[in-house]
Amino acid sequence: MTSWWTDVRIKTTVNRDYIIREIGPRKFQDALHHPLAFGDGLTDDTYLDWILEKGRRCFIILNFIGVPEQIFQLIDKSLDDDDLPLSEEALYDLNLFGAKSETLDKKFYRQQFSVLVQELVPGGHQDFGADEVVPVEPRNGRKGSIGGASQTSDRVYVQDKLYTRKKIATSGDNGVDRVHFVIHLKALQSLKHPHLVSVWATYTQQDFSYMLLYPVTELTLKQFLDEQPKFFKSLEKQQRRETLLRWTHCIVSGLAYLHDHDFTHQNIRPSNVTIGSNNTIYLANFAALNALDAAEGKGQAYRTEIYEHAAPENWRRKASVYETAPDKTIHLGGSRTARLIKGSTKAPLSRPSSAFFPTQRARSVTATTSSSNSSSNSRPKKTLISTFSLAERFAPAAAPADVFSLSTVILHLTSLLLGYGPKSFATHRSRHNRQAGRGGAPADASFHVNLYEVGTWMELLMKDAKEREKKDQKGKGTGGNFWRSVGGVVHSTEAGLRSQATERHTARELELRVGKYVKRALGDVNGVGCGCRCEDGETEQARVRAETGTGTQDFGEEPLFREPKYRLSVPASTGAYSAIDQERRMGMVVPVMENWPLRA
Repeated sequence: MTSWWTDVRIKTTVNRDYIIREIGPRKFQDALHHPLAFGDGLTDDTYLDWILEKGRRCFIILNFIGVPEQIFQLIDKSLDDDDLPLSEEALYDLNLFGAKSETLDKKFYRQQFSVLVQELVPGGHQDFGADEVVPVEPRNGRKGSIGGASQTSDRVYVQDKLYTRKKIATSGDNGVDRVHFVIHLKALQSLKHPHLVSVWATYTQQDFSYMLLYPVTELTLKQFLDEQPKFFKSLEKQQRRETLLRWTHCIVSGLAYLHDHDFTHQNIRPSNVTIGSNNTIYLANFAALNALDAAEGKGQAYRTEIYEHAAPENWRRKASVYETAPDKTIHLGGSRTARLIKGSTKAPLSRPSSAFFPTQRARSVTATTSSSNSSSNSRPKKTLISTFSLAERFAPAAAPADVFSLSTVILHLTSLLLGYGPKSFATHRSRHNRQAGRGGAPADASFHVNLYEVGTWMELLMKDAKEREKKDQKGKGTGGNFWRSVGGVVHSTEAGLRSQATERHTARELELRVGKYVKRALGDVNGVGCGCRCEDGETEQARVRAETGTGTQDFGEEPLFREPKYRLSVPASTGAYSAIDQERRMGMVVPVMENWPLRA
């Protein structure tokens, strides 16, 4: 039971029987039926009538602090619910409780706010005083909202429904102006899409403002890719396949909706895509939701997942000079410490700190050893290290970058649909970046560095889809049209993975392409539980032209399983590769393999 009282709860609880039962001894029960002392015969109303009509809240407060019989004195002073809340000064002047007034006044003052609740409503905003009760009930369990939210988030119940609550400072040096907060949130509340996490309501109290977000989910796509939950595994195999294919259109539809309303996401990756227990997928934590949160992203300037799914233009190389430890001198010998081999004509083996050491030590060599060695190698060295740094948070090319990142997520979904997990995909992307031995840095598995490998992975997926199509055409599967559509969705991502931002399709154009194939495989998308629009290409293109004044590319009926003209390029300085490999990667167009397996 919640600690606050809504209007409905007060009316259903404080009735005739409740008042008579709680008032106490028989003399007080009889007094309830006496006419009002201040009525002077002008009214037949009794004290009980007054409570039921005007004083339910006052009676609850007095009952909570243990003095329900004081309701008679309060009514004799012509006080009712409309006079609440009473200030501490007013309570002192009224002297309702005699000798115990000081203690009971404080209790009455605090308790009255539990029955004076401003209810939160969808799309609304409330300002609560420091002592007022906010009608939210924290959920027991771990803090932090799903999808990589900051530590300023938790889960709360409002009217028995669960929401994610984000806490934002609106005072102090890092605080957000409260007027700015309300204006910003009004714009966010206009965003309503079945596959976007949205703002349900907002409120302020003391130095903080709060957003209530819905829906609340327990699972991110990153977790889902690693291990599917029971509610998903319980579906039939074909239902699971259809769900994964439908999700590709759901998320691109959500992004297209954001872009159509002049918002960008700027943070698309599997951890920011969430999945509900009803098998509905959502885009969460887009930039506008986190723009006011000063704590959002602190301490997370670099994360592997952010780097791997970012667009090429969002990460640029930055050369910096660092002072590193001096080179160590190692020598052949059986011990772990460095030992000089006296009289040896071979030069000692020097290595930087990142060099590879063999797992087996060399055989011992009989020699005279020395415990120290003074040389120029003991001096620190300055090393030029080239690292990646994150681009500005609000880059001008945020929309094309969103399309790139979303295309990587779509490839994850289609890979899983065809039976390939995220580890297999990452291994394929980074296969040319691995170094022999142990102790080196993890291989770079980012999409923007390994675009050639991403292209060959797409070939693999389309080949697999082609083989399944052939199998189904022989009557052994679910239908060739389904797998043909899966290949079409894979092929569509090429338009979003191009290295040049200006060459990528818009989110709406990508939504048209993906939606066409999903609709072809599943029928009417609105009829299979998606809830987002997926019209025929010509109808949707005409609508976009009418609303935006711009045209969209006419995709036509491009043949599937033919040579896709992939334009996935890689910057020249992406890592240490062989000369042939580097030359291959520097081309603007990925060469088509001669033994192309998907040629019609």
